[in-house]
Amino acid sequence: MYLRINVVTLIFITVLLITTSGCTSSSYGNSFTPVQKNQASNQYTLKIYTGGFAGPEYAKKDLDVEAKKFIALHDEYVDYKIISSSFQLIPSGVTFIVEFIKEG
Repeated sequence: MYLRINVVTLIFITVLLITTSGCTSSSYGNSFTPVQKNQASNQYTLKIYTGGFAGPEYAKKDLDVEAKKFIALHDEYVDYKIISSSFQLIPSGVTFIVEFIKEG
């Protein structure tokens, strides 16, 4: 009986640790890259890498942080919108194409 309780407890703790830790996302120092100069001049791409059970929603949070930093460095932009996003399993991450919006 004592051994059974320890096994159940061990399984519970393992599942709890797996589901609550490891939900990470990061740009790993990458910055926005222009899509193509001969197309829309305000469109940029950025890949946010994810780990564990982190998915597109975690990546969107990091994208928002990075976009606000970009806007702070470029006075002509006041906001941004996500044009598209694509998830990649290995290496796990989400590639976003965003359009920065100019004032006026």
